[in-house]
Amino acid sequence: MSPPTATATATATATRSSAAATVVVTAGRRRRGFALTVAAASALLLSSAGGVSASSRRGNEAEAEVEVEAEAMASPVELGRRKSQLRRLKKKDKEQKKKKKVESETEAPELELASELDLDPANLPRPLLDFAVIGFPKTGTSFMEHYLFNTEETFIDNQENCFTDAGMDMADHLITTRGYTLGQSTADGYRVKNAVKCPKDLMGPHSVANYADNFPDIKFVVSTRHPVWWFQSRYNYKLRQTFKHSDGEKIWAPPTSELLGACAEGTPYHYGNTGPKGEVDDEKATSVCTDGAKFHHSLSRLGKTPMDTPEELALLGLHTMSIHPMPKAKVFLMEIGQFDADDTVHANQLLSDMKDFLGLEHELPPLPEHSSKNLQEEIQELAINICDDEHAFVRAELVQTGREAYRWIKDYFMQSPDVAVSAEDHFLGLIEQWQYDPCQEATSRELEQ
Repeated sequence: MSPPTATATATATATRSSAAATVVVTAGRRRRGFALTVAAASALLLSSAGGVSASSRRGNEAEAEVEVEAEAMASPVELGRRKSQLRRLKKKDKEQKKKKKVESETEAPELELASELDLDPANLPRPLLDFAVIGFPKTGTSFMEHYLFNTEETFIDNQENCFTDAGMDMADHLITTRGYTLGQSTADGYRVKNAVKCPKDLMGPHSVANYADNFPDIKFVVSTRHPVWWFQSRYNYKLRQTFKHSDGEKIWAPPTSELLGACAEGTPYHYGNTGPKGEVDDEKATSVCTDGAKFHHSLSRLGKTPMDTPEELALLGLHTMSIHPMPKAKVFLMEIGQFDADDTVHANQLLSDMKDFLGLEHELPPLPEHSSKNLQEEIQELAINICDDEHAFVRAELVQTGREAYRWIKDYFMQSPDVAVSAEDHFLGLIEQWQYDPCQEATSRELEQ
């Protein structure tokens, strides 16, 4: 189906149980895709009953020997961070040398600047990005970013690249500000695959549309976790980061009862709710809210399910986030429990399946241990233990979200041929637990012992 070329507005009015609902469906002009909300889909239903050798960038042999010795002593995640710092220094040195060379040569300087610095974002031989790690916050996205950065066959910037502005030219941004290029290859000649990471791209108003417009054939890697544990991790992370970035002058520790429901009034989005660049002043509006755990709402924006039955729409809660179908995009869905390095059987299966999904030629290295950062001593007493009685009502809300997310993922999302999971039975067993309060189960186990 060809994408719409002009703005068209259609209004459908549906009446149910003596209540009237009017929905406006807007198809905006885009190069690819279109936007449609779940609420609009519901109303319509009711009314009708996507070279240079990588080894050449490692410097001289002495430097390489030092790097190898250091690498042997570092964990894969720490190694990813070190390589990122080294690459930035090398890139800066390389640019300075080229600048001096151009300034010293007055004849045909453009010949010296050919290649990656002149890469035209509007005329690329193939898409700049192969895959993206896009969700969700506090579900192991940084862990996966550092892990994939440590492989020879993947290039992923060791910092977040989020596309929250409306109408972004993503390739231009990555080439001009982050130094992305094409033509890299492994030592044995295989093409290096480019990627980015942003845990909030499914949760803001513009990112999904940007992907649909810029990289409609891309592969998405998405991680999730039990909503109750997600909320606790997200809350304590916000507490730690606020204290850190204010040099200890600011404390963020509201009662969890104030974080029920949406992250900001009048919008279904958890990031970028106001302003042309998504500035948000309200602390709560930075995705610390129970609605932030509705991963299925955000996943539905990729348009991989029909959304044409009352049953599915009920699970999606008639959310009004925009939907941007990408028929050629693929999704690799994970649960954070699959990152358990001690469960070697399922961990190895996850790596094998991810390798196949991403189209890699080399085996992926073993997963390192996945650990969390500790809170600063000054604020440890402010951190929440979600299993405390004072958070019981919040847990109940999150468990209800878990039930709906589990059913929608199992019965609808996983039925799409564009969605892949590793070890399906194991994955389903993990998300099935989202239907239950993990704190009550922990208490039961303690009583049994």
